[in-house]
Amino acid sequence: MAGKENEGKCFLFIWKLENISYSLADEIIESPSFVVDAMDKTKWKLELYPRGERSADIGVYLYRRKDLSDVAIVEVIYELAFIGKDGSVLVSTKIEHTFPRCQGFGEDSFVNREEVYDTKRLVFLPQDTLTVRCKMWKKGEEMLQDVRCTARSRIGIRRRTFFWNLENFSTLEPERKCNYLIRSIENDEPILNVDLFVTATANCDEIIRFELSLQNEVIGYSTLRLSLLDASGNRVNSSQHEFWFTGYPKCTEFSFFLTRKELLGNKSLYLPNDILSLQWEWAFSEGVVSKEIEEVQFGCTCPRSKICDAHKLNNKKTPLNALIDNLKSLYDEHFLSDIKLKTKTSEFQAHKLILSASSSVFKSMFLRDMIEKDSDCVNIEDLSDDTVGRMLLYIYTTRLEDLTWQRASDLYVAADKYAILRLKNECSSFLKENLSPSNACEALLLSELHGDHYLKSAVQDYIVKQGKQITKSDEWEVLKERNAKLAAETLALLFE
Repeated sequence: MAGKENEGKCFLFIWKLENISYSLADEIIESPSFVVDAMDKTKWKLELYPRGERSADIGVYLYRRKDLSDVAIVEVIYELAFIGKDGSVLVSTKIEHTFPRCQGFGEDSFVNREEVYDTKRLVFLPQDTLTVRCKMWKKGEEMLQDVRCTARSRIGIRRRTFFWNLENFSTLEPERKCNYLIRSIENDEPILNVDLFVTATANCDEIIRFELSLQNEVIGYSTLRLSLLDASGNRVNSSQHEFWFTGYPKCTEFSFFLTRKELLGNKSLYLPNDILSLQWEWAFSEGVVSKEIEEVQFGCTCPRSKICDAHKLNNKKTPLNALIDNLKSLYDEHFLSDIKLKTKTSEFQAHKLILSASSSVFKSMFLRDMIEKDSDCVNIEDLSDDTVGRMLLYIYTTRLEDLTWQRASDLYVAADKYAILRLKNECSSFLKENLSPSNACEALLLSELHGDHYLKSAVQDYIVKQGKQITKSDEWEVLKERNAKLAAETLALLFE
């Protein structure tokens, strides 16, 4: 490791990786190559190991490529860092290393993966974009000018949302498969084949199973949000899943969150007109689909000044802030509003276009042949006025004001119902960061109800750390009464 930071001029490489959550298992992501003239025209790249089963950490390396430089070996001091949205350094390390051609060196345990993808996701991955910075100095020599190089890589995602209505569900014969083939919009080629069937378990319960068979060789990872809809198209319950299509054959299975008996036991809610209505929200990862050098600046100001400028910009009226203010004005003035959200006691005017851009549920609601489509009103009587108002404020401005535990919990439920994913992630992060012995059991029930594996895992880890302070509490007794299976599952983690 190198000592005190070099105060001289440097080569600065900033690399933004979009949709980083959709990186493939054990994938090595390479940055665009760049040449550092001040280091004898040597050629370099960064390598990122974002996820995989062999390590719980993210690895990052500086790699010298094969080049035409006359120098066989170059001694470099370099700093690797992950950068926040405001330009602040979130984690960094400084290294001194001698590089021959075709060799890389860095940190294989740079930062814990769960911290980046889960517990501090909003800090590390604003808009699901990871920013990696590398500052380079040639050992023993002073550079004549600062150079700043900005690059970007993007992981491709195919998103597909559709509704699958299975008629006469109560008479569906065991083991009979119902099929849905997901095809590409661009070329009509098959992406994924889904088979649904009912099968009996050892204790004679009939469960609903889904078989997935990948038809596209490019895709290696996907996420799914599967929702059960009522007669009005509202989400009744949902679950979230991740699928890794590695090895052959590229197939997998999973079970529905309700059994056939549970569905038939409440037909008026779950099976109106004997129709099982499912909403599928898929995101398929295609790996890195583009990478490019966006800009090179010679003689630019030092990175430290850039960070200060980034903080100063927060107080200036940037184009983005101006756009947000304009959207807020549209909302406040009800200008050209074309939809009302109606609670038990109030009405909130809004714009279908803006709601649709933020929520796939609103978008489907306005497109489908539903009651709400031809009216100017959406009834959401299960949410309070305060929650609806804060949800709309976030949709129009991305602002969360005066957040408390209860407000965050209520907004989390609303964001999940209407698939406002960024709002849900922000509320989830707030809940994780404000866990206490008095609210942990409530958060655990919330995560289970909404099929949120990441929140559930974080809460269970917290309960394990607190131990008897929670398991001997009144809140724990309430948890056991409301969901004994979940309490037993969590209690078992204490003895692992």
